[in-house]
Amino acid sequence: MINPIFLSETNKADAEATLNDLFNDPVVILLVIGNSNTAETVLTKISSLINSDDHFFKGVRVVQAKNPVLLNDLLSSLHVNPRLDTIKWDAIQEYIFFSITNVFNNIGDAVLTQKYANKPMYYIERSIFRAWAFDKNLSI
Repeated sequence: MINPIFLSETNKADAEATLNDLFNDPVVILLVIGNSNTAETVLTKISSLINSDDHFFKGVRVVQAKNPVLLNDLLSSLHVNPRLDTIKWDAIQEYIFFSITNVFNNIGDAVLTQKYANKPMYYIERSIFRAWAFDKNLSI
């Protein structure tokens, strides 16, 4: 059983250190944002998929940042898929999750909460695909 990882809600250094440690693992990270009912539903859905027999999800880990503002500095320092709209770091609570690539630690996708409810499975799978597609050096 692969359990979700929960970041500190009050200690910025601890939350950043935990996420940075995960960057050393060869996995796509789906970082769930916030503490809403929708966030809890997303966390449960992704956890269920990771623990299914579907090999597509074996290299994925789900992490919840209940207080995502603590991660603004770290997340905004990552390279972002150039095909995405500009991420609104001052309104991070509008997002339900980000996908982070497994080698270069780029943000592959950013899913807005308002869009997720329309096609949840689509957005989860698309985010994983985008993490794989943009796992390259985006600094050049």
